Amino acid sequence: MRRSSVLFAAAFLLAGCGGAETPAAAPSSSAPAAAGSSWMDGFCGSLLDFAKIGEFRMPDFEQGDAANARNSMDEAFGVFAPGFDHAVTGLNGLGQPPSAEAEAARKSIVDALTPLRDQVVAAKTKLDAAPKDDKAATAEAGLAFRQIGSNINDMPDPFQQLETNASLKALAAQAPNCKKLPS
Repeated sequence: MRRSSVLFAAAFLLAGCGGAETPAAAPSSSAPAAAGSSWMDGFCGSLLDFAKIGEFRMPDFEQGDAANARNSMDEAFGVFAPGFDHAVTGLNGLGQPPSAEAEAARKSIVDALTPLRDQVVAAKTKLDAAPKDDKAATAEAGLAFRQIGSNINDMPDPFQQLETNASLKALAAQAPNCKKLPS
């Protein structure tokens, strides 16, 4: 892959979810600020499993070792499928966003990740349905995984808005789940 699968997580997590806390809001605006911080906490919480994709390293196996190749594919899809699915499902399930910018960021990420999630889930489902010793199914899953990686590399950065929007960064600095994401 030209870009690591951590592209999504790293770009967002480094720029938007870490860093120093912002000063507390004035009492008259604390309720909206708390709601925005809560929404951003749910946003980052939706990405916790997704962040694990960036930590995943495909295990090594010998060419022609079908059993280890199958185990490697099972392990990879076992990380990627929930990572993508929890991100899309969680982001789709968020309530009212605190701002139009927050909604635009959420929508752009969901729009970017949904087709990839669908590819990952379809490939995993197909591999799971095949017998463990089915070499053709394992090879097909490997090709699908490479295509998914290529699609990840070719997509525009879905986290661009989060890297450049100061209000979203400020909300992230106050959200506990954002602090749990890799920095």
